Amino acid sequence: MKHLLCIAVLLCSLGAAAQQPIQHRCWDLPQPAATDMPPIPYFITTADSGLMLIGMAKQYLGTHYRYGGRTPKGFDCAGFALFLYKHFGHDLPGWSGAQARLGIEVADTRNLQAGDLVFFGGRHNKKTVGHTGIVVDTDTTTGIFTFIHASTTAGVIVSRSTEPYYAQRYLTARRIFQE
Repeated sequence: MKHLLCIAVLLCSLGAAAQQPIQHRCWDLPQPAATDMPPIPYFITTADSGLMLIGMAKQYLGTHYRYGGRTPKGFDCAGFALFLYKHFGHDLPGWSGAQARLGIEVADTRNLQAGDLVFFGGRHNKKTVGHTGIVVDTDTTTGIFTFIHASTTAGVIVSRSTEPYYAQRYLTARRIFQE
């Protein structure tokens, strides 16, 4: 009976005063002490931001390619990077050539970090930026990296820098997240 009364009081208080905190005294539940809470980090490092961005990017694997696409309804390569970085407070331009001028250059692929942007020559001109990818991980010994991107043929996928198409067209990398 005590529990039924308590539930009735709880339901009434939900409807009557939704803005006021509900005092629930039916069960003596221990309240966590302030010291029981995990510490809150004071800052997020560059590496953390890149890993969080990649975690988000992987949610869109298989999303269809759409020329000029900047939403989960369809992405092009630059639109995919723009969409993801926007969630981390960075406004990127909507085309690869402009994105390749942002941040700082990462000259040695052995130093690439998750979240760095990588750029490749286009289909018609290998020497002009025509494609954007986002580094997933890197072998720091060899400089071989994987990257997530919106491919015209397969939508959002993960590729390796050693795949012949990309190996022949790799141009540069840029780091947007900086400490």
